[in-house]
Amino acid sequence: MIIWIYLIGVFLMKRNRKIILVTFILFALFSAVAFGNGSYELFLLKANAQETGGGPGMGAGRADQSSLEENEEIAVEVAEVKKDDFYLYLTESAQSEAYEEVLLTPRVQEVVTEVLVSVGDSVERGETLIKMDSRSSEISVIQAEASLKSAKANLQQALNGPRKEELARLQAQVTQAESELKLRKENYERQKQLFEEGYLSQEEIDQANNQLIAAQSGYQSALKNLEITEAGATEEEIDQLEAQVTQAEAQLESARLRMSYTEIAAPIKGIVTEINAQRGQLLSGGTVAIVSNLDRIKLTAYISEKNVNNLIIGEAVKINFTALEREFSGEINNISPRAATNRRSFPVEIIVDNNDNIIKAGMTAQVSMPIDRAEDSIILPQNSILEDVNGYYTFVAVNGKAERRNIQIKLENEDLVAVSSGLKAGEKVVTLGKENLSDGSSINVVNRGDE
Repeated sequence: MIIWIYLIGVFLMKRNRKIILVTFILFALFSAVAFGNGSYELFLLKANAQETGGGPGMGAGRADQSSLEENEEIAVEVAEVKKDDFYLYLTESAQSEAYEEVLLTPRVQEVVTEVLVSVGDSVERGETLIKMDSRSSEISVIQAEASLKSAKANLQQALNGPRKEELARLQAQVTQAESELKLRKENYERQKQLFEEGYLSQEEIDQANNQLIAAQSGYQSALKNLEITEAGATEEEIDQLEAQVTQAEAQLESARLRMSYTEIAAPIKGIVTEINAQRGQLLSGGTVAIVSNLDRIKLTAYISEKNVNNLIIGEAVKINFTALEREFSGEINNISPRAATNRRSFPVEIIVDNNDNIIKAGMTAQVSMPIDRAEDSIILPQNSILEDVNGYYTFVAVNGKAERRNIQIKLENEDLVAVSSGLKAGEKVVTLGKENLSDGSSINVVNRGDE
């Protein structure tokens, strides 16, 4: 039966191949049902042979088709291999704050006379923000200056020694005391003679004796004063006078410092972010002004104990603020060696430049910090990687052919892979169409590898 179907098929195809072939195919299908699957498969093989040339030449037709497929170029896209540092990032939330911020409080209790700035004003270091009544402080300064002047004069007088007029005055006192003593001696001698002769009482002779003693004491005192003045001030006296000068200077400095407290000035360059004072208000404590330096911004992220030791101080980080549509670059400023209170994580401080002051204190940011790194590595796209039982590999475009390269992966993220072997910078790896390739496949690169 099979031979009969074959002969009829050959006869019909010679007569009218296009129309009669369709009828024959339908007849063959029904015959296949009747005579079994073996006859149907033989028919399909014969029909396919006729389509491709028929008859005894069927095997040669298949060989030609296979050769054509091997020479067919497969369209692919490629990307260039780069050599650079590769990082794996950990992203954490952080809140921004001013790099420097000073809360100002009054040091004296006085009434405000003038407020010189408003919130948002830029100020320089040392610029006055608030003035208070300084009259009592000015009086204290004047008194301290007078005390210092007096102390200095006394010291200078001691250093210069006695004046001639002073010596003359003291010499005159000695002469007068000496005359008084001589007179009292003579008077006592007369009184004593009269007492012995019985003309004077005991009371009268005692009075004469007391006068003599007083004269002797006056003379000795005047003489001592003259000797001291002629000798000049002692070392101890000079030291004491110098100490009085030092004390007076300190009192004057204290008075001037207190007077300076009646003006509240900016201790840093920055922006006034808060003012809590008005003219006529009595300031006695509390924060009256805040000055913030926003030229640099500080962020604090809290990192788990698993990752904190992978961070490096000074390393660059990526910062994205929720409210700002741009990425900033900062660096790790310090890493706390102690976990934060009530947290099992460690505070890490990041600094970012903010010269245009676009970042405001209190903004929320996402900070991406490197926790692993492969320096000076070969980097290629993730979508160029394939894997089989032998490991990871990729295809490199070389002179119109796909060349398989086995690779060793060091680090990878969602988009890129850093490898340690198998490639070199500048080579082009296949990113699209790689699944259809084998080693040595002909390829047609449809891009330049720079996308």
